[in-house]
Amino acid sequence: MKKSLVFIILILFGLNNIFAENVFTVEIQNIIINRGTIYVAIYSDKQSFENKNPDIILQVIPDNIISVQEITLSEGEYVIAIFQDSNGNGKMDYSLFGIPKEPYGFSNMKGKTPGNYNQLKFRITNSNERIIIPLVKW
Repeated sequence: MKKSLVFIILILFGLNNIFAENVFTVEIQNIIINRGTIYVAIYSDKQSFENKNPDIILQVIPDNIISVQEITLSEGEYVIAIFQDSNGNGKMDYSLFGIPKEPYGFSNMKGKTPGNYNQLKFRITNSNERIIIPLVKW
């Protein structure tokens, strides 16, 4: 009986860790003050990222050049895409050649080119993790 109780407690503890929610911090840098809402899209897998169908969308009204947002997420892999809607139309605007007209950023982006899901993804394994995403503009 004692071994069964210990076994059940270990299973419950393990399940709790698998489905644990983690507080994750996103620091958005290079925000242009008074230039529109910031949209944060969070993708939990390659398919949602490629289909531009985020699992979570947040709107942030910036009041500083840096915004720190705490988000609760389960352990796993994610990609974060951010843009600042400078003209208030609720979408990212592009030039004739497909170049973004508004400030944007992605998790793990190098330079001004976003890259693919595998390059942009990051892993959350516990609470208090932090990622910094600077907004860039062409």
